[in-house]
Amino acid sequence: MSSKRKTPARTKTMKAASPLAAPVTSEAPSAAQRKGVAAAPAAVEVPSPAAELAAERVEAPKTAPPPPRPSREERHRLIAKVAYGYAERAGFRNNPVDDWLKAEREVDARLERLAS
Repeated sequence: MSSKRKTPARTKTMKAASPLAAPVTSEAPSAAQRKGVAAAPAAVEVPSPAAELAAERVEAPKTAPPPPRPSREERHRLIAKVAYGYAERAGFRNNPVDDWLKAEREVDARLERLAS
């Protein structure tokens, strides 16, 4: 065993590899590199944006299809029920057409929220 103390350049360090970093090799420098001749830079493998998106994309849970729209008769029945509730709360003193139109707006708004 050598009595020389190891310097940081001689010690082997383990770093977490970055996906963008060039791979570290333990090969000896080439003859061109030893003589000081500039060699072409090593190719760095950079993942394409599409590959990154595919790797990051997590499959979303499938959502249930929206509930079917009610038929005309069902919508009419819902509006009548709500309009009757308005009239009943007012002691049947309000204009029935106003109660109907108000109920129609409310039922349509509820159906739109359910559909979206």
